[in-house]
Amino acid sequence: MKNRLTELIRHPKTIALLRPLALSLMLAAPFGAANAQDSMASTPPETLSHGDKRFIRKVAEASTNEVALSQLADSRASSPDVKAFAQMMITDHTQANSDLGELAKAKGIDISKPVDSGKLDNLSDLSTKSGGDFDKAYSKLMVTAHGGAVDLFKAEAATGTDPDVVAFAKKYVGTLSMHLEHALALDKTVNP
Repeated sequence: MKNRLTELIRHPKTIALLRPLALSLMLAAPFGAANAQDSMASTPPETLSHGDKRFIRKVAEASTNEVALSQLADSRASSPDVKAFAQMMITDHTQANSDLGELAKAKGIDISKPVDSGKLDNLSDLSTKSGGDFDKAYSKLMVTAHGGAVDLFKAEAATGTDPDVVAFAKKYVGTLSMHLEHALALDKTVNP
């Protein structure tokens, strides 16, 4: 029996059949190991502080809200300056939301409820306005929202405990400060 098995393994047809299988197993091994390492690297840390989690959820809600309000402004605003500001908000906050979504996923934080809530905050009040009244209300909301956002991001950058969450806060605090400056200038234009 042992000799028959040895003959079968050494037979040219068996070698020809098994060679592609052996080759595919050897080639797949490094990729399987890489995938295992990737899944371990994205395993959410169990020690994310309450403050860092709260920051992620607050940002998810607020930034989603700014996109929703700005999309409304893009279609309803009468001032070209308001429309231009709204476009900047949509572009910048959509990118920030994408980065935040990746961060939240990596940290095991479900942000679906804050995102859903952010889509509705202030929207019903603003959607009843039009023309100059809309422009004035939207610009005031953007000043208030960005003033709070800058404070929130600065606090997280200074006191956050998770390096990835702190890096996110540091990455976007400058953009939000710039948004606040633009919002203040816009507010002076539409609310003289």
